[in-house]
Amino acid sequence: MSIGARPRQAYWFGGAAVFAAGVIVCAVIAPRTAAAGWLVGFAFWSEVAGGGLLLMMIHRLTGGRWGEVLRPVIEAMAATIPLLLVLIVPLFIAIPAIYPWFDGADGVKPDVLAHYLNTPFFVVRSLIVLAAWGVLALLLPRLEGRRGQLVAALGLAFYCLTIGPIGFDWFLSLAPPFVSSSFGASVAVTQLVAALAFALVVAPPPAEEPALADLGGLLLAFVLGITYIDFMAVLVIWYGDVPATTRWFVARMDLLWRLLAWAAFAFVAVIPILSLFLARVRHSRDALRAVGASALLGLVCYDAYLVVPPFGAAAFVPAVLSIIAIGLLLVALMRGGWSLARGRRPAYGE
Repeated sequence: MSIGARPRQAYWFGGAAVFAAGVIVCAVIAPRTAAAGWLVGFAFWSEVAGGGLLLMMIHRLTGGRWGEVLRPVIEAMAATIPLLLVLIVPLFIAIPAIYPWFDGADGVKPDVLAHYLNTPFFVVRSLIVLAAWGVLALLLPRLEGRRGQLVAALGLAFYCLTIGPIGFDWFLSLAPPFVSSSFGASVAVTQLVAALAFALVVAPPPAEEPALADLGGLLLAFVLGITYIDFMAVLVIWYGDVPATTRWFVARMDLLWRLLAWAAFAFVAVIPILSLFLARVRHSRDALRAVGASALLGLVCYDAYLVVPPFGAAAFVPAVLSIIAIGLLLVALMRGGWSLARGRRPAYGE
């Protein structure tokens, strides 16, 4: 890290502390609402960090110039995963306030509540997954060749086994007994969108980089993937007309939540897809940065749509504060990782 970067990091840490104080004030006034807002912020930044790890593992197995170009930034994103072990603690504390299964829930089988949806197992599952992701994030950059490929393959297998339960725990168990068999895939692709969009916003490759268009093509594939998965889930659930599942959507039929859903659809799907169909956009550094920003904004709306409705519009305030507080903290740490990475790889994206 350069000497000049240290004062900037101090500003980011200071800003994170200020916005975190705002979340604490919200928690004093309305603990349940503040906890929901914190979950939105935690979910969004866990998508960025987890997506960085996922991209890193995929690149180890597939290769490609795109991964070499992104390597410093995705390694820096993934390296923040251990901090998520600390940032999830407020969510654990808030379990009695925001998760209905804590006191039992209508429609949930007693054996599910006894053996799966309970506080100790919820905490253990989350900690195991985040700890394993953190180990992978710190280990993979230090392994090359076949050893790195083996660890990446085992890591992807573990990721595929755990992303579904974690997505259910953090999001869907807010409204039991709603379940979706495709939600794990939705969370995985959402993480890919978040990580690639974040990388293109904060550190896009230079305009002359040949892999620039490949990154645009990858982002197009990811946003098409999340659009297809979520559309088919809505189609199957809605027309299946099963009360236990359609009730989740009915609870989000008020105008505010519909506007939030349409905003997520517009910023994550419509704008990126229509833009990235154009070759000149995929070859433009500035255009990809704008498309990435649109996708990130849409993901914020999407996460809020998943979490906020049961807690009311007031949860938007702590959600915004949490997103900014966690973001400033993680970006400050990521920049330190970038500086270290630039010591052994070409710099870009300044």
